[in-house]
Amino acid sequence: MDGTVVNLEEGVGPGASLDDNDVDAHCGRHAAMAALEVFNAHMAARPLTAAELTLFLASMAAFNRHTIGGIAILAGRLSDEILPLLPTKGHEIGAHVLDAAVDEYGLRESVTHVELARSFAAYLGISAPEVEARSNACASAVALGDALYSWYRHEPVAFALGVHAASEATSVKEFMAWHDVFLKFPEYRFLRDTPQFEYMRSHFVHEPDHINHTRTCISRYLDVLPGHGTLLREGAERYLDLYQEMFHELDTLIFK
Repeated sequence: MDGTVVNLEEGVGPGASLDDNDVDAHCGRHAAMAALEVFNAHMAARPLTAAELTLFLASMAAFNRHTIGGIAILAGRLSDEILPLLPTKGHEIGAHVLDAAVDEYGLRESVTHVELARSFAAYLGISAPEVEARSNACASAVALGDALYSWYRHEPVAFALGVHAASEATSVKEFMAWHDVFLKFPEYRFLRDTPQFEYMRSHFVHEPDHINHTRTCISRYLDVLPGHGTLLREGAERYLDLYQEMFHELDTLIFK
């Protein structure tokens, strides 16, 4: 992606026919989804040990380390790219991504999702230093987390939007499954109204909305810049490739 030149005035191109449904379908077909489904099935088969929970939670923390800030930055970059072309619509399009950041920053609840995750882990007996130690995470989670920092901030906007779309598509599959898994096993000691379960509960509630907002954002973005569809799909592909590696590695380390 380094050195990619994007012409903001283009209205046609290789991705001109791409739309939000195409991106959804592409994410759904990628082998990353199958890797996640295998991992989720194993998660549902037995409770994790303390060491396995540490690996899992530390990997999720390393992977998501830069996501919250990255989403907010992407919303602003979307606005900046669209405003010269449609001065009255740039912020409206960026707002569809910013909505996800509002949830991540805890503005609809009382604390950020990072704080909710820390409370969730502590309830399971995993301390904040253990979760935040990158040495406790699998290598591919660290690699994906580091890549996300650059992708959201420095790659072309369309590429970053593709990354975000893939992230939201996978997040729904994650939290729909994990919400039920952590309620299933008495070893975890969670009930739906356990305060520390808010980390899972909030994602279970909000992630489907994030998907819908992302679809709307992609549709409106490509209405303005249809030639950026290929770049958008490339961002989704790059994300899903590393995401597949991460869950394959986690599944191997924990269950095999």
